[in-house]
Amino acid sequence: MITVRLDDDLLAVVDRERARDRLPRARVVKEALALWVERRRLAEAVRHHRDAYARMPVRGDEFGPVLGTQRWPR
Repeated sequence: MITVRLDDDLLAVVDRERARDRLPRARVVKEALALWVERRRLAEAVRHHRDAYARMPVRGDEFGPVLGTQRWPR
């Protein structure tokens, strides 16, 4: 169990929104925290890929054979 303090305006918006779907506050908080964790994991994966490509950039000819076989619709 945890205690979370929210300002009155945010709590009012949360209560109004969750009431539409008849969701308990605990479920809304769990969903919000899960989304926060997922967003951080995605941001970390993007940073990881960006840093990897910065260390080892794609060569100009690296995708040439594959791209040369594709036919793009007009």
